[in-house]
Amino acid sequence: MAKTAALGSLHRRLSLSLGGLALLVGLLGALGAWIVVRQLASEFNEDLRHAAAAIRAAPPVMPAPSHGKPPPAPPVLVQTWGPEDGVRPGHSSAPWVLLPRMQLGFSDVEAGGLVWDVFAMQAGDAYMQIAQQRAVRAANARRVAAWAAIPVVVLLPVLVWAIRVSVRQALRPLSVIGERVAQADLNHLEPVDTGTAPEELRPFLESVNRMMVRLSGLINTERSFIANAAHELRSPLTALQLQVENLMQAPRDNIDQQLEELRRGIRRTGTLITRLLELARAEIGTPRALDNVAVAAVVTDVVTDLLPLAIDRGVDLGVERLDDVRLAATETDLRMLIKNLADNAIRYGGRGGRVDLSVRRDEGGGGGGDNVVIEVADTGPGIPEAARLRVFERFYRGGATDEEGSGLGLAIVQTIAANLGGRVELTGRADGGPGLVARVVLPLRTAPPAANPATAATA
Repeated sequence: MAKTAALGSLHRRLSLSLGGLALLVGLLGALGAWIVVRQLASEFNEDLRHAAAAIRAAPPVMPAPSHGKPPPAPPVLVQTWGPEDGVRPGHSSAPWVLLPRMQLGFSDVEAGGLVWDVFAMQAGDAYMQIAQQRAVRAANARRVAAWAAIPVVVLLPVLVWAIRVSVRQALRPLSVIGERVAQADLNHLEPVDTGTAPEELRPFLESVNRMMVRLSGLINTERSFIANAAHELRSPLTALQLQVENLMQAPRDNIDQQLEELRRGIRRTGTLITRLLELARAEIGTPRALDNVAVAAVVTDVVTDLLPLAIDRGVDLGVERLDDVRLAATETDLRMLIKNLADNAIRYGGRGGRVDLSVRRDEGGGGGGDNVVIEVADTGPGIPEAARLRVFERFYRGGATDEEGSGLGLAIVQTIAANLGGRVELTGRADGGPGLVARVVLPLRTAPPAANPATAATA
């Protein structure tokens, strides 16, 4: 897999990109505002200079215009009053516009058809007021707003485009990783390279890689299972075909023996197919509603079902201990688990032996909680300690010579126990005698009332 330079933190990349753009826009906006303020201050200063010049150049007497149309009112008007409350001669920037004397501070007045904003102040023994046309002030405000809006209007589309480009570039690793995962070959699943991924994605990718490892293992296991199942089915089917051909050619006085062999072959094939279906069902592990199953009742039913087989094999099948415990499980799975253990013990424990089943509650057992311990003990030859792990493999029979065995019983037991959160152990007998003890330890959990059909039906 080709590697690229590490991308670092996705959050940091976005922060730097968008922060840099925002800083740039802020600087440009500040520059624009500074220019606008400079321009506005310059205009106001210019108006004030004109007003001051007009006052200095005004004649000492402020006669009222006697003929002709008076000039337009200036944007800024300056007037002063002396102690006598009359307009001081020579101190009006527009002698033809006379505003009434206003109170100190800010106020407004209408004169000559115009609205003026006035600021009055005391200057020694004189009283001065400066007025500005409200229309002129509003025009200046609109001009300032227009100047201030120009940078925003111009830069906003640029900012949006730049952010889209930056985010797309920063999130490009997501698309690249998505393409890698989508193009993964189920025949050769390879982990996604996390060394080049952003920090925020690494936990997710590590989870994906763990899932790929499990999926790869499951696929390999299923391939092995299918291959082994095909091989195991081919042999009995071939044997059945030969037996049918022999039966067709056998003399009439030998037909009963041939039919018995055919019946046994069909039974072996049926047993193998049943075990395959049980294993497939157990391994699917589809979530199902759990019941509070009485374990002792299931053990009793299994003993009743297997009693004819035990009698046929000369095995003393019985129950040693049955504690009254209930377990969150499905009755089908629990029955399958116990029946496979007991069936194995009867078949491989040897003729004339003994098989004892027991159920007990182990308080404060492994893991700190209560457990249910199911044991099946036989008096057969047992299993060498070196082979006790291998017997859980599919189709493994070890040194067994019983042709009816499928080699799947303990694999089914282990799968069901794992689905219930438990484990399977194979040990020698506690009394030191010959035989084997198959022990299943399951956590003692009860199903919630809503999951119990009996409870739901009465609710």
